[in-house]
Formats: sequence, C-alpha cells, structure tokens
Amino acid sequence: MLLDALANFVNWDSALMMTLRGLFTRPGDVAREYVRGRRKRYVSPARLCLITLALWLVVTRWLGVDPLEAAGFRFDSDDPGSRAAQTAAEIRAFLGAHLDLLLYLALPLKAWLTKRLFPRTDDNLAECFVLVLFVASFGFLIGILLTPLAAFEPRAAMTLRQLIGFIWAIWAAREFFGVGWISAALRMAVVIALHMLGAALLFGLLAIPFVL
Repeated sequence: MLLDALANFVNWDSALMMTLRGLFTRPGDVAREYVRGRRKRYVSPARLCLITLALWLVVTRWLGVDPLEAAGFRFDSDDPGSRAAQTAAEIRAFLGAHLDLLLYLALPLKAWLTKRLFPRTDDNLAECFVLVLFVASFGFLIGILLTPLAAFEPRAAMTLRQLIGFIWAIWAAREFFGVGWISAALRMAVVIALHMLGAALLFGLLAIPFVL
C-alpha cells in the first residue's frame, strides 16, 4: 500500500507532477488556473512553497552551503574583533536559525508590491499571493538544483539562481496579468528590488531586538 501511495504521489499525472511541469513550462498559467478554481489539478501553492523551502534548506546545509549567502545575504566586516562584527555575527546566527520563517513571512510583502505594480488588473491581493507563492516555489527548486554548484562557486550559483528566477518571474507575470514582455520585465524588476530592500529591513527589525 505504501508503494502504491508513493507511486500515485509521483505519478506523471499526479497533482505534484502537473504542478512541477507547469512551473517549468507555463508558470503564470498555473497560477491563473489555480485562482480560477481549477485547484484539484495542482498542489496548494502555500504547501508547495513550504515544502520546497524546507527541502532547499535541508539540501544546502547537507552540502555545507551557507543558506544565508545562498539567499543573497552577506555579513562581512573589515574588523573581525570589533563590536560591530560581533553584532553582525549574532544577527547572522539569528537569521540562520529562523531563515525558513523569515523568508516565508517576506512573501506577502512581495504579493502586495506585485499588486501595486500591476494596478490595472482585476486580481486581488490573495490572487497575487498565489502567483508569488508559485514563483517562490520555482525559485527554491532552482536553488536545490544549483546547490552542488553553490558548494564550489557560491557567488556564481547565487547569480545564476537570481537570473533564472528573474526571467521566470517576468514570464509568470506576463502570462498571469496578460501584459507585454517589456512591461512585465520593468515592473517585476521594481518588485524584486523593493522586495529585497523590504525583506532586509524586516529581517533587521526582527533580529536586532534579540541581539541587543
């Protein structure tokens, strides 16, 4: 029975496989179909995002990759013995211990930014959040595939992951919102830049009270 359940779970026609195929071939259409009510065909975006995030963290730590650096956060100091360096180390430790929760908590901000940057659509915040969750899930999947490279060339892996993620975010936004390539690229570039700044601010506000 266990083998049958596992076979059904990874079957080519299962919800999981249909979701993964959709994320790699038509990411925006997957989110669009999901918000239109065709949900039995796909895995819940919230569940998928949590699973792929957890797998990404497990794989990075298993291969000895710093998940903070893999996520694009660096804490360098010219004076390792200074108080600033100690504070940075404490913040790094806090973020590393709660990275899964922090990355997930930052996604509603990205959904809100997406809604604000695509104001001429009829999609509400929850529907934009579906798109963001699916795109984030794809990003974590790419992170898993690139983790072996990150073990040897962390900056190259991070750059490649961000580039692929940006291209797929543009593709997904174009399909989901029905806009042109240039419009999707410009708007998503602003969304991603503001989200990175907002996430860094959020992480700092949450971490500083615990290390002071």
